[in-house]
Amino acid sequence: MILKLILLRSIGVLAALLLLGAVSPASAYVIGATSPGKWGSPVIGTGATVTWSLMGNGVSLAADGGGISTAFSDILPVGFETQLDLAFDAWSSVADITFIELTDFGEPFNGTQLSGDLRLGGEVFDGPGGVLAHGFFPPSNGDSAAGDIHFDISEIWKIGFGGAGFDVFTVLAHEIGHAIGLNHTGVSNSLMNATYSEAVYGPQADDIAGAQFLYGFSGAVAVPVPAAVWLFGSALGLLGWMRRKAA
Repeated sequence: MILKLILLRSIGVLAALLLLGAVSPASAYVIGATSPGKWGSPVIGTGATVTWSLMGNGVSLAADGGGISTAFSDILPVGFETQLDLAFDAWSSVADITFIELTDFGEPFNGTQLSGDLRLGGEVFDGPGGVLAHGFFPPSNGDSAAGDIHFDISEIWKIGFGGAGFDVFTVLAHEIGHAIGLNHTGVSNSLMNATYSEAVYGPQADDIAGAQFLYGFSGAVAVPVPAAVWLFGSALGLLGWMRRKAA
């Protein structure tokens, strides 16, 4: 199975857009489409503290096309909380980002901000075998939509590799990459590549380079230097993976 990016949508009343001509060379991470495109200080290379929360059932998703949210606890396997922590830790261990969990207050998606910067929940997408998840780029991106992550409630979610379904950690770590400012990369075997692969676990060298470009890092992980960084602009958007049969 291959999961392939095919969708870039705007939020609210903006018209749907298809981003064209934004494919990076195979040696570069790609920065997202928003500005400043990072959390914290708008100065590139500076750290940030980012909050997150878990939406419950019934949160209005009208600004994301309609419907209501489903809590992760209702769609993910037992033990998923540990996988969420691991996914956030995977990024904070390689870049100067601190993630803090808050209580979610149930306000509508892209409305007045009361809950975490990144709000996580389930949503009706297009049934099994379609879009798995999507994550919104950082500010400026709507009112409070920036950073929010939605999983398709129709997919089979699992912990670990092998067997049917999709690994919670891998998909969430990928979407967190979008939520902190990274777009898909053409670099093979990178977490931010547009394909779901069980050969990749957590951020790879190219992913780490992108995160450290945006947020810096003072730890022991060296900053890989890709051949180029492609910056591009677009309307406010979100990214989704779509599954297709392997050739």
